Amino acid sequence: MDVGDAVPAAVAVAGRYGVRCTDPVVLHVGSNVLVHLRPAPVVARVANLVAELRPGVATWFARDLALSSYLADRGVPVVRPSADPPAGPHEHGGLVLSFWTHVPHDPHRRPTPAEVGRALGGLHAALRGYTGPLPEEGPIGDLRQVLDLLERDGVLAGARLAKLRAEGARLAGEVLALPKQALHGDAHPGNLLATPDGLLWNDFEDTWRGPPAWDLACLANTKLMDGRAALAHYPDPPPDREIEVCLELRRLFGVGWRLLTTSAARRTGAGRGRGR
Repeated sequence: MDVGDAVPAAVAVAGRYGVRCTDPVVLHVGSNVLVHLRPAPVVARVANLVAELRPGVATWFARDLALSSYLADRGVPVVRPSADPPAGPHEHGGLVLSFWTHVPHDPHRRPTPAEVGRALGGLHAALRGYTGPLPEEGPIGDLRQVLDLLERDGVLAGARLAKLRAEGARLAGEVLALPKQALHGDAHPGNLLATPDGLLWNDFEDTWRGPPAWDLACLANTKLMDGRAALAHYPDPPPDREIEVCLELRRLFGVGWRLLTTSAARRTGAGRGRGR
């Protein structure tokens, strides 16, 4: 996707519902593009690289919205899906997007390890009651798709590719044998917003039904704070071995994702060079 397409798509879809946007601002460009539709208190999430990784990405967006609504309706501190315009997911010009309530927050304020560990414990307690449909493989399926894309693009081949596939299969067998519940899926401090009303969880697009140790591994692996210190404040953690296995899978996925984003950036640059 040309990132420049995200803003007009978001403005156009919001406009169908009477939302006036005269000063859209791009808040973030990454797997998705986030656009604040100012002056409306609405943020659009537009699928970017994640649309390549996940064919039918609207399904992932729909799960994000469903889980966030479930939690918000029960008083769990999360960013709420938009009511006006309807949250979606929507499609415009081949792009998938959803709408969220804009929440004033301080992007420079990082929560303490104790705050994050306790917040994740509370989130997991609330998620245990969620019975909606969720993927059973989550990052395991994503890793297979990443490796397929890297093979397609000629980034990986031969023994190196075979080794990564074998390692992924080994870890998948171990992770899928662990106790399961609904998860955040990407539970690091960057997905906690520091607002005047406290910390709010955000971005449940990677949710799946898997071991709580996966979310703890995401937290332990973060470079935004001392994740291991945060784990010390998580109530009743699973055994260390479960967290370590999930950490291995998280790191393996990180290798593949970095290669994929680099490959995508090169393709985009080459396309622009041809005047596209």
